[in-house]
Amino acid sequence: MLNQNFPKLVTLVFSFPHYLLISLLFFFTTTVGATEPSGDSNLLELDFVTSRKQGENLPKTSKAEQYLKELIAEAKEKHLAEETHWYRLLRFKKTRWGFLESEVDNKRYFFSKEGKYNPEKELIATLYSFFTEETIPEGLLHPQCSYPERYHWLKEKLNFDINRLPEVRCERFEVWKKSLDPDSLSVIFASYYMQTPASMFGHTLIKLNNKVNENAELLDYGVNYAANPGEMNVFSYVYNGLIGGYSGNFSIFPYYLKVNEYNDLESRDIWEYKLNLKPEEKERFLRHLWEMRRADFDYYFINENCSYHLVEILEVAMPELNISNQLGWMVTPSDTIKKYLAEEGLVLSRKYRPSLYSKIKYKINEMSEEERNTYFEMIRLEKTFFPDPKENFRISLVADAVLDTFRYRDSTNNITPSKKHKDYYDKLLVFRSKQNDEYTTKETFPLSTPPEESHPLSRVASSFGVSSLGNFVELRYRIVYHDLLNVSRGHAPNSELAFFDTTIRDYENKKSELTSMSVIKLTSISPYNSISKDFSYMVDTGIQTAVYRKNDETLRKQVGNFDFRFGYSFSNEFGKTPMSFGVLSVLAGVKAQNGRMFENDVRYGVNFSLLYQKEWGVWKIFTGATAQNYQLSQNFNTYYATIKVRYAFSNRHELRVEVNGERFYEETLISYHYLF
Repeated sequence: MLNQNFPKLVTLVFSFPHYLLISLLFFFTTTVGATEPSGDSNLLELDFVTSRKQGENLPKTSKAEQYLKELIAEAKEKHLAEETHWYRLLRFKKTRWGFLESEVDNKRYFFSKEGKYNPEKELIATLYSFFTEETIPEGLLHPQCSYPERYHWLKEKLNFDINRLPEVRCERFEVWKKSLDPDSLSVIFASYYMQTPASMFGHTLIKLNNKVNENAELLDYGVNYAANPGEMNVFSYVYNGLIGGYSGNFSIFPYYLKVNEYNDLESRDIWEYKLNLKPEEKERFLRHLWEMRRADFDYYFINENCSYHLVEILEVAMPELNISNQLGWMVTPSDTIKKYLAEEGLVLSRKYRPSLYSKIKYKINEMSEEERNTYFEMIRLEKTFFPDPKENFRISLVADAVLDTFRYRDSTNNITPSKKHKDYYDKLLVFRSKQNDEYTTKETFPLSTPPEESHPLSRVASSFGVSSLGNFVELRYRIVYHDLLNVSRGHAPNSELAFFDTTIRDYENKKSELTSMSVIKLTSISPYNSISKDFSYMVDTGIQTAVYRKNDETLRKQVGNFDFRFGYSFSNEFGKTPMSFGVLSVLAGVKAQNGRMFENDVRYGVNFSLLYQKEWGVWKIFTGATAQNYQLSQNFNTYYATIKVRYAFSNRHELRVEVNGERFYEETLISYHYLF
């Protein structure tokens, strides 16, 4: 019964909506960061109800009521509700229909019931609230204290008379501000994490640099914007992440927690960009950050994400900054870093913080051959020993590298170390503490490249080719992001992440065809070695062209496609000239396609791939062969082989030559790629 129904089941699963969902599941099933607790629901509801009353109730005295009317009249006369800063405080944007709407999605942020759509009514309601004299419920704050930046800005614009509008002391806000007390701000970029596909874009946050912690910056605080998925299953996670179904908000945390998560647990290099803010801009940043405690946003992975909202909060702090309007419909962390650097005088300095894995590589690169051999013997744990003192042998260097390696393994394997491992680690710590020899490593030379060196996201390409079915011209378009042949600077090497990579061809004397469309194409090639034992994997889902024979005629037909492969990759990562041999990958997996030309309208089976790639300077070569066995679905087996060469004139311009072959079909093409 199972064998009879299996082809129908596969056809159902890999019909377009279903295999798209499966690929999205694979791509987005990862946590996106922690947020502050949402708080007591009863208190939040009380806050909402109280805020609405404060935005509507008239002052108790006629004198105060008269002053409120004067302030409203002056605000209207000066058109304050139309000023850019007020729009930014309320996060107002024009919709595609031309209407104003705030990006803040919780009602508690507004005093007016129409505040999300009407900046003037929210400004008037805000002025009403500042006159509040009623007792504030326990746990809540006076509006002047809940919105210190709104109050400060309106006070400057309208020159508040504190004799007619008494100023409230905001002790909780002042204590909070004093506890942070940043001397400066830095934008932090955490590089791409290959083993969590959703982190391949990287991540940005803000660090509050406190002068007291100048020599211990890990004690500083960080400001993060992230989604709050709560309890969820993978299906709801994908769906809600794409349509904005999760709530995103700001949180503050000790910076060392993120360094531990990114640098150590995920081995992501960190780049820090110190910003040039004036004292009043830092004050404005803190005032508005405090206001953001009350704001929730619908979180979208591809645009209204961590980087987008950090840009907006910095624009409030620095009114002359205008970056958000320069961003496209898709916002990535690397793009926002480029925008910061493009602003003259905004970025004062850049600092590189290598990951734990990078630190291990630095140490290995510094070792002599004897030191390196001893290091690899020690980390194998086949026999536990401590190196004997020798001339020109740096025991401290080797011991530190071994200790770092054990830490790296423990953090990435998610398993409890064996007793033998733990005992050896503890004894090695004691042994290391007794060593007096010194060494230095050249950690100033980054093992990865900064995000601003990455190529633009979108790409268009034109090609001309010859094939066993005739000559053809081709047009390709990719919305985002990066493929295996693109220049790897600013990206994770040997990685691929592409959305809607679409190819249209026109063969001689034939109709134009949609040759392929990869809805999501994802590749992570991570060399396997004695330190890092990560898998390599490839995922491709969308539409492909299948070549088949019918009545001795070779035909091409577009079919739904799902391809998943995983395995191991190998390289001389720790040789004298690291990665000089390129990367060899051995992968196996499954492939399924649906089309009427197949037996039972579907073919599926296992595949095996051998791939090789190497990049040197402006050149890169990629070659591989894949055998596909479709006997399980009673279809013919096939194969695919390719060799591709890329020459990059710059980050924007590439020339590629490809030779591709499969059963019943061969082709050669040359293409020009423009990235923008």
